[in-house]
Amino acid sequence: MRDIYELLNGIEVKTSAEDTLPVSEMEKKKVIKQLQHQIRTKKKRSYWKRMISAAIITFGLIGSLLVGLSFTSYAEDVPFLGNIFNFFSHDGHYVTYDEQAEKLDLVAESNGITLSIQDTVFDGRTLYITFMIETEKDLGETPWLNSLPRFTDTGMSGTERVTKIDEGKYIGVLETNHYAGHDFSEIEVEWIIDGISTEPNLEGTVFEGDWEFYFTVQATESRTIAVDNRWEIDGMTVTMDEIKITPMSFMIYYNHSVTEKLYNDWDFIFVEMNVEDDLGNVYPTLALGGYGDTDFDLNWVATYGKVDLDATQLILTPVIELSNSDTIGYDEDGNPIKASYRSVDSDADQEVIELEPITVEVK
Repeated sequence: MRDIYELLNGIEVKTSAEDTLPVSEMEKKKVIKQLQHQIRTKKKRSYWKRMISAAIITFGLIGSLLVGLSFTSYAEDVPFLGNIFNFFSHDGHYVTYDEQAEKLDLVAESNGITLSIQDTVFDGRTLYITFMIETEKDLGETPWLNSLPRFTDTGMSGTERVTKIDEGKYIGVLETNHYAGHDFSEIEVEWIIDGISTEPNLEGTVFEGDWEFYFTVQATESRTIAVDNRWEIDGMTVTMDEIKITPMSFMIYYNHSVTEKLYNDWDFIFVEMNVEDDLGNVYPTLALGGYGDTDFDLNWVATYGKVDLDATQLILTPVIELSNSDTIGYDEDGNPIKASYRSVDSDADQEVIELEPITVEVK
């Protein structure tokens, strides 16, 4: 677990997400695995900032269909753009989020760039914001806002998806998570952006400005199901705490703790919760975040899509993946030099352990 500090080198002690790097879904999973033991939001460090912001995904999904449309007529001429949540829901994210969204229609203009917030949804832990950008300046294919909304003093992390829909016109959705250890019923949001760039980390062409937004949002209604279950294997304990169900998603709260020996034996230790229901529906993990006091004891929050209305049970199966980094060379004494990652076709040691599933009644 030593090479991970190369990845974390230079992280500032603050909680905004200024360092961003576009990566693939596979690389995103690697980054999550690499950083899972480095999270200490209660110590005011910003490891989560780097983990999630390094996993920001950008999409270029629109072709010539939209060319020539005026920005103000998109919603009428192209119905799926009437709601930005729906536009980005093709991969399972944000399905039915539009039904719970609160319309904001907030606009800020600076340096010839107009940024407008359209809708927002808050599930008690994660804030979702849709936005549009309009300008005659060349922001490239996927501009970067390089700022996260803030609504708590605890650690924050986030992701954004942006796509260009015409010359000088973009739409996007942003997620911001907090790690306070509890949910909020209402939040006061402050989102201050002082630069938009054509590349991550305020690289490329940077357009300085002053875009400020302030608003209050209520959490969606939800219900919580207590789940007190514990799995133990040699060197690790996984504990299921609870499931929270909202009208558009559900979250699973769980914990894993490891011994010092297991921690030292493996470079990456990752616990994923596989979920299906009694109807045969499989729910992929849409988001994953966590916090902890030590490297050996971490709390996780996994977000999934909407529970099927006809489902009465969820079947939860913890899957533990233990793996080592790739060897990228050897030093002058013949000792292996290990990378801070594991490649897709890696032949480094790996062990996958599937624990016994449990069934949780949701109706």
